[in-house]
Amino acid sequence: MQGSSTTTSRPGHRTTTAFEQYVSGRRALLDGTAFFLESVAHAEAVLQIAEPADVIFAPSHTAQQEDPRMVGYLGGFRRPGDMIAVDGRLAVELQDYVATPFLSIGGPTVIRQRSAEGVAAFLSDADTARECGIFVDQLLDRHVLLDARALFVGADPARDALVRVHVSAAGEYRDGVDGFPLGRVGDERADIEASAAVGAGPGRAFARIVDPAMLAADLDDRPWIGRYAALLELLRRWDDAPRRPIVSGFGGHLVRALDHGAASPPSCLPRHPSSSPPTRGVLTGRPRERQTLPLDSGTARAAECLIATADESAASALLASELDTGVGSVAQMVHDVRDGFAAAGLDLVQRRRDAA
Repeated sequence: MQGSSTTTSRPGHRTTTAFEQYVSGRRALLDGTAFFLESVAHAEAVLQIAEPADVIFAPSHTAQQEDPRMVGYLGGFRRPGDMIAVDGRLAVELQDYVATPFLSIGGPTVIRQRSAEGVAAFLSDADTARECGIFVDQLLDRHVLLDARALFVGADPARDALVRVHVSAAGEYRDGVDGFPLGRVGDERADIEASAAVGAGPGRAFARIVDPAMLAADLDDRPWIGRYAALLELLRRWDDAPRRPIVSGFGGHLVRALDHGAASPPSCLPRHPSSSPPTRGVLTGRPRERQTLPLDSGTARAAECLIATADESAASALLASELDTGVGSVAQMVHDVRDGFAAAGLDLVQRRRDAA
């Protein structure tokens, strides 16, 4: 965090989880909605519609702070450089996505798109990662939370509509600062939930700053965007991840046929070039479990074929073509690789089918 002081104690788990839910728009609490109030004037009205499992972030001088659902904060959280102290312990800085490559991250930081230019910059960085394997280093920092991440990883707001509610100083209810309008202070909760369900769609988190139809088209052109967003989250949570990881599907594949016959990698110019060379390696598993599976090049190619085809026979044929050999000579290896991953809790074939 730039020029900030460190927190004096660890925030409560529920407070941290609820704040991450508010930022990301993705459910983190087992139940409940994360409300964020800009003004103390709306605390009583929000308490009237809040349910027992909800968490309400409100200015610390709120008279209703004794309510267990209330979590106080000090400071502002609207403009780049703003900082809030949540529950007296968790200090969080707000920054603009456009400036991300130039930031020095020193503590908990929320990076918010804030404008059409910010959304476009995120998509441009995703394209660079996809085509060239170059990631914005700051997005991989464990202190960084990306605003509205749920939009990119395929969350279904129609089934779980009221995950977060931003309450503006003017009394608007929105899905995030720039999100779809859900109503106004004084509306019944059922009406807010109905608005959230009606407004479900890929552009809901940025409805105030980007044409939802145009954003939906941009995301349709990037069917891999969910994998990119999930990868950012995995790498930022993984302490031992290489600084410049190389990931299958981002900057190319181990199996050349999966690059659609491209003779060479495309020419790329990231928004902010990095001088750090990429670190080669294969990283897989669940970040919270710190699970790593070391693979040699042949095994890694077999795994990539399984993920790409979701079928052992097709994977064997693809790998045989890559190695210019007969299917019979690689079929057992493909089977063994699938079994090995399954024994570690990762069924490469089933996971791909589930995601389809």
